[in-house]
Amino acid sequence: MFRDLVLIEMKHLETDQKDRLNDTYQKNVDPEEHPVFFGSRPIDLDKLSNGKQIGEVLASKLSQTIETQLRKANRQFGDYLSRNPRKNSVSICVFLNSRLDEFSPQVVLHSIHRKMKGPGGEPRFPSIDAVIYITEKHYQMLPDGRMAFAIVIYGGASIVEQYWKSEFIDRVVQKWSHFRTGGDPVDRSHDGSGFEVVEDVPERMTRSDSWRLAYKRNPYLRGMTDQELKVHFNRCVALNSLSFVIGDWTKPTHEETAAGMKRFTDALEEINKRSLDMRDVSPKFLSAEERSEVHRGLPEELVAMLSGNRPAQ
Repeated sequence: MFRDLVLIEMKHLETDQKDRLNDTYQKNVDPEEHPVFFGSRPIDLDKLSNGKQIGEVLASKLSQTIETQLRKANRQFGDYLSRNPRKNSVSICVFLNSRLDEFSPQVVLHSIHRKMKGPGGEPRFPSIDAVIYITEKHYQMLPDGRMAFAIVIYGGASIVEQYWKSEFIDRVVQKWSHFRTGGDPVDRSHDGSGFEVVEDVPERMTRSDSWRLAYKRNPYLRGMTDQELKVHFNRCVALNSLSFVIGDWTKPTHEETAAGMKRFTDALEEINKRSLDMRDVSPKFLSAEERSEVHRGLPEELVAMLSGNRPAQ
C-alpha cells in the first residue's frame, strides 16, 4: 500500500574542504591584512577590509558542493519516478555530516535556499520535495543542559501545495531523533547560527593536542580582557624561558616545565579563539607596570635578556 510513497536519497558530506577554502582565502586576502598566528584558527572576516567579499566567495565554494549533490538527487528521483510512476509520493534529499565543521547549519541553510530556487522563484530541482540536513558536527546546549545536534529542514513549493507531505518529513526527523537520542526533536527555529563545533577525539593524541582539547572543554581564560590575556601570555613566555633559555639560574623540574607549556598552549588557544594578531601581543605594547608583572620574581639576568638588554645564549 505504501510502496514508493516516500523516496529518500542520502548524501554524505565527507570530502575535506580546508585546503580548498584556504587556497581561496589566500588568493583573495590582502597580504598586509593577513594575521600572524600559531596553530590553526577560524578566519575572522570582520577584521579584513574585503571580508564580506571573501565570505561570499567561500560560501559560494561550499554551495557548489551542495548544488552538485542536489542535482544528482534530483536526477535520481526523476529517473526512478519515470520508471515507477505514482500519483502521490514525497521525495526527500537528506544530507548527513559528522566530520566537516565548514558545513555549518547556517551555511547549508543559506546554500539550500539559494540553490533550490531558480529565476522568478521557480524550483530548480522539481523532483525534490524537501531537503533535510542532519549534522552531528554542530551542536547547541539546551537550557536543561542537554546537547542538541542541528537539523535543517527545507520544504519546496510542493510541500505548500500538498501539505500532507510535511507529515512524512516530520516523521523522518522524529525517527532520526529517537534513533540517535532516544527523544523527540526540539523545535528551535532560527537562521542556523550560534552552533558550536564538536571536537573529534582520535584514538591517539599528542600531548599538545590533548591540552588544546582540554582547554576547549574548560576555557578558563575566557573571562580575561584582551589586554589581560596579552599580559598573561607574555608571563607564560617569560616563565617558560626559565626552562629553555641558558642562564645561571635553577631550572624548573620536568613537571613544572610541562605545566608551563600547558599554560602557554592554553593562552595560544584563547588568542586564536579571539582572532588576535600575534604582532599585537608583543611585549612592546605593554605598559611599564604590565611588563613588571610579566617579569615579577624572575632572575635579573633573564629579565635583561627578555628586555633586549642582553643577548640570549
